[in-house]
This record gives sequence, structure tokens and C-alpha cells, in this order.
Amino acid sequence: MSSTTAGRAPIVPAPDPNRSTVIAVLGAGRSGTSAITRGLAALGVDLGDKLRRPGGKNPTGFFEDNDILAISKQLKRALGIRGHSVRLLDDAEFETPRLKAIQARAIDTLGKRFDAVPLWGYKYSRTLRTMPFWAAVHEALDLDVRYLIALRNPLSVARSRSKINPQRGRQVWSDMEWLVNVVPYFHRTAGRPRAVVDFDRLMADPEGQLARVARDLGLTLGPARQAGVDEYANRFLQKDKPASRFTRDDLFADPRVNRWTAEGYALLDEVAADDLTLDSPAFTRRWADIEAAVDDLGPLLAEFDHMRAATVRARWNPVSPVEEMRQIWRDLKAK
Repeated sequence: MSSTTAGRAPIVPAPDPNRSTVIAVLGAGRSGTSAITRGLAALGVDLGDKLRRPGGKNPTGFFEDNDILAISKQLKRALGIRGHSVRLLDDAEFETPRLKAIQARAIDTLGKRFDAVPLWGYKYSRTLRTMPFWAAVHEALDLDVRYLIALRNPLSVARSRSKINPQRGRQVWSDMEWLVNVVPYFHRTAGRPRAVVDFDRLMADPEGQLARVARDLGLTLGPARQAGVDEYANRFLQKDKPASRFTRDDLFADPRVNRWTAEGYALLDEVAADDLTLDSPAFTRRWADIEAAVDDLGPLLAEFDHMRAATVRARWNPVSPVEEMRQIWRDLKAK
């Protein structure tokens, strides 16, 4: 596809040599964010020297910085959310004194570690869900910010998640997590260089997809990087072959799939296929409809979190789990 094709983004300038450039990897959990982050290292992006050890659900590596991971866990506790939480967050929640204190520590920690690093990156699956926090950190550090969005078919996301947690791997629940982790603050990435990479396409054509990332993020992909790209494509990814692959048609044909999850994925997948750009009027208009639909789901998502918490309390209440369940039933009947 030529550079003049409507689906292509304009040429992106190289990172500013007078500023530290950061590439934040965004995306829902189980979307290949770890594998895609490892691809950044092949392109010469510094991921730091404090990476979380491989193991458990990611035996080939998480590629998460331990300092950023610690900050993110503090942030989740302060917001009162967990990995399975699906309530929408309000901007005001990021303005509390407790959040500002965590933010100040993040600015201090990342400034000391990466201020002199010309090109670095980080990944945490809920960065986009908590974007107001991270955007303020980026601004305070005067970073040249670029975003890499990891994408994977929601059917595959649910199947992958079900191997770790069968309950969260149920399609309906997994789709809700996808929505709240991708849609609400996606608009805050606008105005920055952005690349969207589909996990299945990455596995099928690593070299081609890394070339797309370099193109859309203004990175250099020359002979000096070729050895790293070859090692990534021919050795690293061979250890992480997915067991399932689904199409857009499969997604829309499955009655369990949330309509807006399917619409959001399909729209981003058009970008990943170079059929559309994130800055095009068509994308902006269609994404606004999805964002409005998710916002309308806010009360339902909050209620889902509330009822799940009540069920957990009933399950572990040593005094009277039966009475807890009766109260849940009374609450349901009263609504």
C-alpha cells in the first residue's frame, strides 16, 4: 500500500533528540502486550533494567518494569479497583490528595531513572484505563510521548484469560473488561504518534509488523537493528505461538460477544490492517459512537462490580453466608 493511500498515516517525525522519548504500550490484558513490548526492544527501545521475572501466565516474560508495576499497584489500590473491576472511572478520582502523592512519587522515580535515556518504553495493561494519571506524569517530565496499541480478537482474549481464570474468561465478562480498559480514555492518546498492532498479524509477519511500528512511531529500522529483529521473529516469538485465531466474522457471528466490544475491536483492526488511520474523520466519528455507548453502560458496569463484591462477601462471611445471599436477593428484587 503506497504512502498516499487513504489508510496510511502521514510521515511521523523521528524522536526529538533534545527530549526523552517514551513509548507506552496500551491494550487490554491477554492481548499480546508482552510480546509486542518485547518487539520494541528489538527496535532499540530501552525497557529498563528492572524487569519483572518471567513465570506463571507469561513464561516468556512480562516485560514490565518493577518500579512502574509498583506504582500501578498503588494507583489501583487508591482508586479501589482490581484487575477484574469494570466500573468506569471519573476524572475527579485522579485529583485526590492520595492520587497526587502517588503521582509525585512516579514523577520522581521515572525522572531519576529515565531522564537521560533518549528512547525508552513501558507496558502495563491498565495504563490506558488510568490514562489521566499517566498523562500528567508524562507532561510533568516533558516527555515526547508515543503510543503502541496492542490488539487481539476478543474471542482469543477470552479464551486466553479462561485458562488463568475461568470466571473472568467468560466471554461476557472478558468483553466488559476489554471495553473499560480500552475505550473510555482512548481519545486522550490523540495528537501523539500512535501505532496499532494486531497480535495475530504480528505472529504471522513479525518483520512486517515491526516495520509498521517503526513507520508509525517515527523509529529507525535499519541494518543495525536487523539482528535483533531476526532474533525476535525467529526465536522469541516461536516460544509464544497462540493456540487460537479468530476473524472479524467469527467475532460478529458469536452471540455471546458484546456488540460494542466487537465494534471497537473491528474499528481498531481496520487501522491495524492499514485500511484506516486513527486520525481520519471516519475513525473519529465511529469511535465517538462507541465511547458514548460505553458511557451509557456506566451504571450497569458499576452495579456489576457491586454485586460481585457482595457475592464474594457472602461466600467468605463466617457468620452467616446464607443471610448475605438473602440480602443480595432482596436488593435484586428491589431494583
